[in-house]
Amino acid sequence: MSTSEDLIDSVADVAVIGPSPTHEPVSNEEETLESMLHRHRLEQRDLQSTISNMRKSVPKSDKRKKRAMTSKAAELESELRQKQELELTQLKSLLSGKLIGEEETPDDGISLDRLTFLTEEEEPVAPMPSPALTTPKKKKPNKHDLKKQRREEELQKIRDEAEKEASGQVDMGELESEAIKELLAPMKLKVQEISPDGHCLYNSIAKQLEYIYNEETDYHKLRKEAAQYMREHPNDFIPFLYKDDGNIFSADDFKHYCDDVENSPRWGGQLEILALSKAKKVPIYVVQMGSPVLKVGEEEFTDKKPLIVAYYKHLYSLGAHYNSLLKV
Repeated sequence: MSTSEDLIDSVADVAVIGPSPTHEPVSNEEETLESMLHRHRLEQRDLQSTISNMRKSVPKSDKRKKRAMTSKAAELESELRQKQELELTQLKSLLSGKLIGEEETPDDGISLDRLTFLTEEEEPVAPMPSPALTTPKKKKPNKHDLKKQRREEELQKIRDEAEKEASGQVDMGELESEAIKELLAPMKLKVQEISPDGHCLYNSIAKQLEYIYNEETDYHKLRKEAAQYMREHPNDFIPFLYKDDGNIFSADDFKHYCDDVENSPRWGGQLEILALSKAKKVPIYVVQMGSPVLKVGEEEFTDKKPLIVAYYKHLYSLGAHYNSLLKV
């Protein structure tokens, strides 16, 4: 079976293991919660339009490309969802110290909970005015009080929304972790924790190479080997790489992609797993929740023991993660 066919079959058989989010979170101090939610809806609508164009570009008779496109669409949706969740978190953090639209004020380091306590329990009491001989004039609204009131209303709105959101959520990270432990039990495997630093795939493979083949290496060397293999076999990878506008990668796009694989903490996905399997000439197995074990290079390297890692999609809020697996 050719390299391209290996990759297409892998994409078809398992859940998407795509690249890390490429969108940078927006941090706009002038953006309100309502305007951000509105922008998010527009981004979701634009993404669906892009995915629709991607589907139209694939011939109906080419089932393999359709499966690869479906995998890429799921990846783009996941990236956008993670980006938007991070933006909401940043905005809520911003609003806890500063009201949208106000002038910049020094951060006094008071937490949200402490601010609530001070507002409710320690509000200074103004002294009672002395009896006046004449009816006092109606005072203009105090700007400071108005700002404080607006801030409290905005914070309360965020609290209410957060409580509503949390009440209906399932802890997918915990659920996934337990599901993978159940999968590992009959395989007599246990998890070897790897730091979530953007190099987790390469560090997991490095641990496996040391554990199974007594080969000492690190993520720097493995990134370089994976990138070099990809550069030498572009036709095996470019058909599965799409830009945000739905167009396939150009040769220049692919060059930058390979440079990032080698020199940046770009998250490793299914393409990088294939490149590592080919470069090290060993099969790589990936255990994940809700899907069969992904076996890359199994048919090509039949005489080699596989490197086995676990893939987590929900364990960390900022992206997917890999851990190494050891015999019990």
